[in-house]
Amino acid sequence: MSSTSLFPSRLGAGFGLLKPQLQWVHGGESRDLRGSVTVERGTSLIAKVLGRLTSLPPTLNDAAIQVRIDVDDQKERWVRTYAGQHRMASVLFKHGDCLVEQLGLASFAFRLIARDAGIDWRLEQVSLAGIPLPVSWFSISARIDLQGDRYHFSIDSAVRGVGRIVRYEGLLDAKP
Repeated sequence: MSSTSLFPSRLGAGFGLLKPQLQWVHGGESRDLRGSVTVERGTSLIAKVLGRLTSLPPTLNDAAIQVRIDVDDQKERWVRTYAGQHRMASVLFKHGDCLVEQLGLASFAFRLIARDAGIDWRLEQVSLAGIPLPVSWFSISARIDLQGDRYHFSIDSAVRGVGRIVRYEGLLDAKP
């Protein structure tokens, strides 16, 4: 792990407060992870369009997930394969004090906060096809932590006036 790696550089001293499994996943080395995930997609037409633009997975219940993290210099490419079929890729990189996740045509800038031995992702900026959008339009709750000794992720996103876009939660095996 290098302090210039993506997550340690965004979390600073807070990175050292994380459990070893979280440090291992986010320490700046390429990884392959496996686990299970449940996905709930929004049903409105706009939610479906936004889901397609960002390659969000379909609704799934306790399905298999594979996550490949490729670390290259100051970027990470995350490729998630849901139920052996649906693939969603994103690129994470630094911008100012934030971590940006580029997901299809959408970019989300988050401030990472180490809290209660996990990481909360607080939304700071959003853009679609390079066009900035008001953050107040979005409600994104994102957190990673541990359940037992497994990496736990929980993301819930909605757009004001549209409703839920996607909610997904799951567990990954993370053994340092």
